[in-house]
Amino acid sequence: MNYRAYSPLLLVFLMSLFGGEALAARNGGEQFDGTVNSFGWLKRPIAVNHVQIRNVQEKQVGLSQFNGKIILLNLWATWCPPCIKELPALDRLQQRLGKDNFEVVAISLDDDVKLAGEMFFDTLLIKSMALYFESAENLGRDFPVDVVPASFLIDRKGQAVGVIRGYVDWDSAETDVVIKRLIAGVTAASLRAEKAQQQQAE
Repeated sequence: MNYRAYSPLLLVFLMSLFGGEALAARNGGEQFDGTVNSFGWLKRPIAVNHVQIRNVQEKQVGLSQFNGKIILLNLWATWCPPCIKELPALDRLQQRLGKDNFEVVAISLDDDVKLAGEMFFDTLLIKSMALYFESAENLGRDFPVDVVPASFLIDRKGQAVGVIRGYVDWDSAETDVVIKRLIAGVTAASLRAEKAQQQQAE
């Protein structure tokens, strides 16, 4: 199935709302340094709080339940080595900053829920993050799922404001700076403007 046909986020990227940056991880459209500096910031936020995912009890959970927090939504799969590599760092990020204002939401795209749970809890020993599941087909209606890992920043209103597709060093000092700025109220528009200025200066 062609998930691109269903993803408003990917359509926004392809319409060059921020210069094709969403395809950087695969198409070389921008410098990708493996840190949050490679986040693409959307010119127009897209509401995603209607999206439904499943928890480990197989109960439906709406992304709207996280409204009021800055969310880092991470898509991963057991068959993706870079995904597995970055999950422990995401767990440490949740441990460092995950409180009332911020949460890492890790969503497995695996069909085999048991395998994903074993990898998450038994092999990687994830302690601070909760585990969620959803099929690529369902998530593909709202998020680009053709590249994993993929991470999306969602604001307090349930709007996707930033994306990065590819492995990221979530232990880097830059990560904490960006997340803390968003928690403090700095807007994605401001971060987008700052990035544009930096690129022009290079």
